[in-house]
Amino acid sequence: MLRLIGLGLSIDTLHLGSLKRILSCDEIVVDGYTSVWFPSIHLLTSLLIQLGKKVVIASRNNLEGGAAKSLINKALDKEVCILVAGDPLIATTHSSIITEALTSHVEVEVMPATSVYNAAISLSCLQVYRFGKVATVVSPKNGIIYEYPFNVIKMNRSQNLHTLLLLEIDIEKNYYMKPHEAIGVLLRIQERLAENVISLKDIVIILSDMMSCKQRIWIVPVEEVLKMQSEFQRNILYTVIIPSKDLHPVEEECLNLMKKSRINHQCMVCEEDLKKVLQIFSTQ
Repeated sequence: MLRLIGLGLSIDTLHLGSLKRILSCDEIVVDGYTSVWFPSIHLLTSLLIQLGKKVVIASRNNLEGGAAKSLINKALDKEVCILVAGDPLIATTHSSIITEALTSHVEVEVMPATSVYNAAISLSCLQVYRFGKVATVVSPKNGIIYEYPFNVIKMNRSQNLHTLLLLEIDIEKNYYMKPHEAIGVLLRIQERLAENVISLKDIVIILSDMMSCKQRIWIVPVEEVLKMQSEFQRNILYTVIIPSKDLHPVEEECLNLMKKSRINHQCMVCEEDLKKVLQIFSTQ
């Protein structure tokens, strides 16, 4: 069997069912390049190794092409787990692994989990059915600016929908796009296309370190984001939401209240808690 297991965004969102499945596996491969997990993916890996599990933190090359096929071949007569921060099939390429496994007549199980996508929507106080297409903002490559995210915002706003923007990350190169960089890229595209989709007075929602003890939410105008470089120095996962031009009264009231206060995430699970749970499950 091949199991694709979502770890959620943090130690607080790791399902007990997922832990039992992880401990049942003969081999465990941890996706180390798609996203981040709090407090550290190395913590979970270390605890599993202490329990005698065979664990490998994989780079992109270890989970694509020939390496993926080799892993699937092992799953013909072993139980193999692939652990993914967040949800295993949102904003990743792991669906190709499932296709390959099923083609090879390997049984597959997917364990969904909390992802940036659903956590950001919940924390934003915006209504889920008013979200349009999602896009990822990437930095210019060789002088070429990727216009797709701007076009998505334009399309969503024309239908009075919110836009969830993922920001480019490259964990292996230690690159994490910051919110002011993303907004800057979008405004450059807008200027070049002579459009008027995003104004400097528009409110944006910025989320960072979601479901960790350092979780932050900013609700600020676009012009303020451009001045907040000092706020966004750390290499962490940021998510940006561009709300629709016309908010529902309930959304507007909630956002106004959130500006005056803070929605915190109080961490309830620590390393010792996780260690105890793993030890209990490993003896069953």
